[in-house]
Amino acid sequence: MTLVVRRKDRLNPEIHKSADHALVILVGELDASSAGLLYQQFAALTREGVSQVALDLEGLAFIDSTGLSVIIAEHKRTTSLGGALVIYSPQEQVRKLFEMTGLIQLLDILPRKRAARRAG
Repeated sequence: MTLVVRRKDRLNPEIHKSADHALVILVGELDASSAGLLYQQFAALTREGVSQVALDLEGLAFIDSTGLSVIIAEHKRTTSLGGALVIYSPQEQVRKLFEMTGLIQLLDILPRKRAARRAG
């Protein structure tokens, strides 16, 4: 007998790119099993010259320390290229994790209304 565990909430990133800007929409869970995929997609954006990244976390239900490390690495990457990483619309439990870890002071995290005004 074999036990097969299927995760219904796996990470489903959606990326929209234009010149040196990208909108990355995350839906699902960002954890040790999915962080590598996102890291590779961020690396591909680097190769394509993207330095401005908007990260929409409205659909992200869960993030662990591995997922946080990928976001921190992307923040460092965009900053080193003279760009920025802006995170918006995190769900309450994700926002609380940013607060508990102190990342709320390091990262640019905005609710949807402020992000929309900033982009417009």
